[in-house]
Formats: sequence, C-alpha cells, structure tokens
Amino acid sequence: MEEIDRLSTEITEAITDIEIDYYTRKLAVGTVIGKIYIYQIISDQSKKHQELSVHNGPIYKLSWSNPCFGVLASGGFDKKINIIQFDNQLNGSILYNHDQHENCITCLKFSPSSNTLLLISGDLNGNIISTEYSKDNNNFITSKTFAHDFGVIAVDFLTEDKLITIGNDNRIKIWNYINTNGNIQIKNELELKNDNNINIKDLSCKDSTHFVICGASEGEGVANYWILNDKNEWEAHEIYRNEFNLEKIRFNEEHTCIVIVDEKGKEILLKENELKL
Repeated sequence: MEEIDRLSTEITEAITDIEIDYYTRKLAVGTVIGKIYIYQIISDQSKKHQELSVHNGPIYKLSWSNPCFGVLASGGFDKKINIIQFDNQLNGSILYNHDQHENCITCLKFSPSSNTLLLISGDLNGNIISTEYSKDNNNFITSKTFAHDFGVIAVDFLTEDKLITIGNDNRIKIWNYINTNGNIQIKNELELKNDNNINIKDLSCKDSTHFVICGASEGEGVANYWILNDKNEWEAHEIYRNEFNLEKIRFNEEHTCIVIVDEKGKEILLKENELKL
C-alpha cells in the first residue's frame, strides 16, 4: 500500500480512533483522555485546527455524517453520545448529546442519507440507539433496541435505512429503520448464519448487496465477502485467511479495495476486481 502522506500529530496521549470526512478535508482524532483533535487537510498538507474536550475517559468511536450535514459524532467510555457541528472557520461546538446508553459505547455510524441526519450507536450491554434529527420538532429523537447478547461490536449501513450489526454473540443481523411520524422502530429483518463459526471482529458495507466481515476461526484469521444473489439470498465467500486474527476491515472510499488489519498491526490490501468470488 502506497503511503500518500504522513501526519505528525504531536499528540502525546494514545490515539483510539481516526476518521476522515467524505471529501478528505477534515481529520478527527480521538484519544484515551477524551479529547478530539480536528485537523484541516489542504493540498495534501495537514494542519491542526482545534482540540475539543468532550468526554470523560477514552473515546472509542468517531463518525462523520454525510457532507450535506457536516457533523461529527463521538462515543466512548463515559456512555455519552456527542454530535459536534462546525462553523465556516471549522470551529466545533456541541450540537446535541445524550447519555442514554447504559454501558460503554463500542460503535457508531451515521446513515449515508443526504436527507436525514441519523446516527446508530451500540454498546457493551447489547443495545443499539438511534439518534435522528426531527425537522418537525427541531430537535433530536432517540429510540433504543436490544440487538446482541454480550455487546454490540460494529454497525454499518447497507442503505439509508437498512443496517447491519455484529455482536459478541457472533451473530450477524440486518435491521430496518422505520420512522412513522416520529414513531421509531428498528426491526430485525434477518439473521445470517455464521457457518464458519467466525469470532467476528469488524464489518464494512459497500452497498445494499455487498458487505465484508473479519475475525478468527479455528486459530486463523478469516475474512468473508457477503453477496445478495439473484435469488435474494445472502451468500458468504472466504476472501482471505492467515495465521493471525483479523481485527479491522474496511472498503476504501472508491469501493475498489478492501483493507484488512491483523492483530500484529499489519495491513493487507485486497483489490476487489481480483477477488475470486
């Protein structure tokens, strides 16, 4: 993998998560002491712009919204969700927050929608909470649903209102998000069979018919590519296996490559057009 740029953050505390916005103009860095550092990226150069102290304890996950909204969400050890807005000078301030999670926040993700500002977050108690901005009420509305025994690991969106979660119960679940005049429902549409008995660690969605997961099975690291076939059935294809557990997996922004990180920190790059599916 070619290194495009190296950022000297001058951050002394441990970094817990990093997220780049859609246009690669803003970089958010979360840390173990509850700070978020915002960097502005101009002409392949990175410049520290602001630091925000928004959590008591480590920040575990960050997520940028669709650029139509341009906000950042954070969640962590203190069970709080923060949604941060930015002015034209890229100065951040809290737009909304809540502490409705009953345990540490393990994952969060904005819907890709350009019409609805919707965030889904998961926690160690196994709950997922939706946080959606209501134009009618000019405020945010939330709804809680139990998703997984032993905690939620990751969440991502297949479409603007359909999401996937994985949990410490090694289950893969697909959900429909339904908002009927402010009445929120998160309905479990389908549970996919984890036939390989993979100890799942991460997932990433490409579109409505493709997603990938990674983890470990029988002492080896495994990555599977899931496809919704012509019969409207989900099928899994193994695309990678090695001797080390796999911890992270992501499609790149162009959805042409899959990036995998193993337990040793090694990055593996798979080009989608070279996969044998």
